[in-house]
Amino acid sequence: MSFVLAAPRAALGPLRPLLREHERLREVRVVDPGPVDALSEAAADADGLLLVGNRRRAPRTALPGPFLVEPSGRAVPAGWLPDLGSGLEAFAKAAARVQRRSGAPGPLAVLGQREPRYLQLAGRLEASLRRDGEPPFPVLRWTSERITRADLVDGLRLGLGIGVYLGHGRPSGWAGYHGLRARHLVEAAGEPLGVLFSVTCLTANRHRVGLSFCEAVVTGGAAAAAVGAVDLVAHVDNMRWMLGLADALRSGEESLGPALLAAAPRSMSATPYRIIGDPLALLAGTAEGARRAERVFAPAPELAA
Repeated sequence: MSFVLAAPRAALGPLRPLLREHERLREVRVVDPGPVDALSEAAADADGLLLVGNRRRAPRTALPGPFLVEPSGRAVPAGWLPDLGSGLEAFAKAAARVQRRSGAPGPLAVLGQREPRYLQLAGRLEASLRRDGEPPFPVLRWTSERITRADLVDGLRLGLGIGVYLGHGRPSGWAGYHGLRARHLVEAAGEPLGVLFSVTCLTANRHRVGLSFCEAVVTGGAAAAAVGAVDLVAHVDNMRWMLGLADALRSGEESLGPALLAAAPRSMSATPYRIIGDPLALLAGTAEGARRAERVFAPAPELAA
């Protein structure tokens, strides 16, 4: 099995830190960017594919979804990055740091807007992760009725494995936490997040922004990968994705692509979600990050006094 990088030759230099980490683990094939049919053929027998293309292209048009279907009919996780030239180096260094991590997935931070249906979904996600007893990694409840934006930003730069946001979103960021933008995460010092699941509308959409929220978070080095939507998404579909993700994590999936494949609802023939960044990003955090995350002040409101 292999990792396929479809990128202009000039992008290989900035991406070298990540390529070296993938080369330790699997065969790496470099191909030229091309149309979807050519990319699907290039993805034959691959674990994942990362497309780096013209920065004027948006996630909506660059890839048809989070997976490409290779000639045998197998789905292959596919990530997108705009070609920012030397600006790709921040992503590559952060994603390489994540690839060097070891251990089980997690910690997982459940994030969400202070609105009943999102808090209920956050509760369902937590309950699903704990369905067979304690999950094999810490699950942190950092929804917006428990934690300030500043403390959340600090927490997400501790080196967690997974962050899952549930709530309203827009191309520029999240509505929760009094508005969280990519710059809040990118400008904060610390360790990158493994994968950020932005389970909301439009955070991979480019409408009236230079880069979408998910693209800016990843290219800025705050996460090795993000999953976000290029269009409006239905709450019930989000619920299916997240409960499927919980099942995938409990079954031991350790990287983004396989976990997302396992989580995908069978009833959805198409999805507005896209992978931004490394499609094989590990879901593991750092040991120090896990210890520090447990000390983040985020009590239930009735306990905060």
